[in-house]
Amino acid sequence: MNTKPLLALALGGVLLVGCLAGCSTAAASQGGTSPISTTSPQISSASGPPLSATAEDGGAVTNVSCEEQFKPYEQFGLTYDASKNELQYNGKVVRWFEDYYTIADGIQAGQDFFNENGVVDVYAVRDFSSIVRADDGSFDPSGKLIGVKEFSAEEFAARDIAAIKNPPLQVTMTGDPPSVKELEDMAREYEAFSVTYDANNDQWYFNGEKVRLFQDVLTSNGESLTGGNFHGTIRTMGSADGTIDIYTVRDFTNPDANGYGTLMRVEKFSQEEFDEHTRREAQTSSGFCTVE
Repeated sequence: MNTKPLLALALGGVLLVGCLAGCSTAAASQGGTSPISTTSPQISSASGPPLSATAEDGGAVTNVSCEEQFKPYEQFGLTYDASKNELQYNGKVVRWFEDYYTIADGIQAGQDFFNENGVVDVYAVRDFSSIVRADDGSFDPSGKLIGVKEFSAEEFAARDIAAIKNPPLQVTMTGDPPSVKELEDMAREYEAFSVTYDANNDQWYFNGEKVRLFQDVLTSNGESLTGGNFHGTIRTMGSADGTIDIYTVRDFTNPDANGYGTLMRVEKFSQEEFDEHTRREAQTSSGFCTVE
């Protein structure tokens, strides 16, 4: 399947980079999609400012401005004011906006916007009943935008603002997921550190144990992934059948031939961290993210 929107891949929420109020090409957690989305979606806690994401093969960076992101919604009463960095819906300042749609296997993509000073929460309505595949089998999973609606007063009051302001880690990617050959090529770098990949079962192992989440920070500015100031490149792999979560340790002062930090070792997340990932409903797809 050829899909170009950003895909949700790791721990629920959106990687917060920069100022809190703003728009983002974002991703939501797993969930189904009806042929026409006309009811308010399940309340989400994801938000963040504009993201830039690149393919691992060095493909072009996608960096979409808020003006470009929200132009399609103008016909439905949702407008973006760049001078104030705010959305308005029928004259009311928007606190939360979301437009999510299913990509595959319950994984969702889309975009959102958060402004703590807003007075209304709104969401996009899409028609998924007439998606057409091209000759090569590719298609646009976003369907057709047919409107914007307001969340109810009860939903507005129930939204978890604290969760929006303190989002967990989210990893995104562009394009198709890595092929089996690409994953096998990746695995060669990790073999010396007791990490192996079983292509037949699409399963990573660490010292013989099945891996649920494999996080590899390839480049970094040294900031925490969840602190809001991280800039770098992250690769994630995993499987729902895994029983451990692992991560790499790299020397970013000594780049390898690919420009990534030299791989020093692979370690296992603690049981407490594993349980926290479980609580946050970690996804199981593989992907690649660059945060500029």
